[in-house]
Amino acid sequence: MFAIGAGLKLLTVFSAAGWLAWIGFRRDFSRLNIIWAVFCAGLVSILLIELMGQSAFGAAYPVMAIASCASCSFFWLTSRALFRHDPAINWPEITIVAGIFLPTVFDQIAIATNFGAVIGDATLADWMARLDNMQVLFSSTALVLAFGEGLNGWSGISESERPVRYVFLSSFGAGVVICVLLFDHGRLTLVSADLTILIQGICAAAIMASMSLAVVFRWKNPLPDGSARKVPPASQDEQALASQITTLVADGAYLDPDLKVTTLARRLHEKDYKISRAIVAALGQPNFNRFINQYRIKHAKGLLTDLSVKKRGILEIAMDSGFASLGPFNRAFKDATGLTPREYRQQNAINDGALSSTTVFAE
Repeated sequence: MFAIGAGLKLLTVFSAAGWLAWIGFRRDFSRLNIIWAVFCAGLVSILLIELMGQSAFGAAYPVMAIASCASCSFFWLTSRALFRHDPAINWPEITIVAGIFLPTVFDQIAIATNFGAVIGDATLADWMARLDNMQVLFSSTALVLAFGEGLNGWSGISESERPVRYVFLSSFGAGVVICVLLFDHGRLTLVSADLTILIQGICAAAIMASMSLAVVFRWKNPLPDGSARKVPPASQDEQALASQITTLVADGAYLDPDLKVTTLARRLHEKDYKISRAIVAALGQPNFNRFINQYRIKHAKGLLTDLSVKKRGILEIAMDSGFASLGPFNRAFKDATGLTPREYRQQNAINDGALSSTTVFAE
């Protein structure tokens, strides 16, 4: 049983490391991919510590211990990015994540600097215990919230997405109940040590598999903001604000790859939620990204068919159109046109050539 459990944990490590390599190779650093990559790094850290022990890493252990905090906190953030319509990370999210990381950071710094000699070992132990309790509170909160994200917007999801959410909720729910509540991360001995390792390995592999399935599904099926909400008619104020937003964006704001709802809100002296509401209710757009991307794609179309910039690469055109990287540009362009940017350029080149030939024969 021990060998099977350890093997499943090792398989999960290789799977998570494979995801890290794949995201780095593709250079597709979308919000979901970045958060998912951090979670994978945290999962690799915590599983290697469980498999090999603290002593195996020597001076690198403090870094591994801190990184392992991402296995819980960034699991929740990944769930938000997968299932929430507007997964913006604001102060509440930052506070919860910080509450999970800071106790471990403090512990490792205190040990490395021999802080106990300064304030006394008993005082340090008391501080660590208090911080550990705080970490448990924030970790538990993140886990509950992660499960809730799987239920977010349930009434509005497609039939094809329901199985993905069922798998996510069942694997994650079972993993939390078994590994966290019943076994307290392996610290409780309700069954033999070998059986505990086997159960932990099954849970880790199941959660990794279900999350991988959900990530791939979301790549292929983007979830538009507000898709599960019934939006009331826009008020006159919202229509006026929508007009201001459209003017600002059309004047070239869309060319900024860092443009966000908060950017527009700051420039128009409005609240973030009012900007989002105006875009959805008054402009009839599914979300902020779709709204901005329609301008960026129109700009890219012009560059792709402009003979004077024919030698410019697809990546350069993506950057000049306001996209931060190639992956999101390719997906957004194909979603809007049914063609990749390269296919669109080739098709228009063929059409131009056919038109030129027709003109020659006509003469």
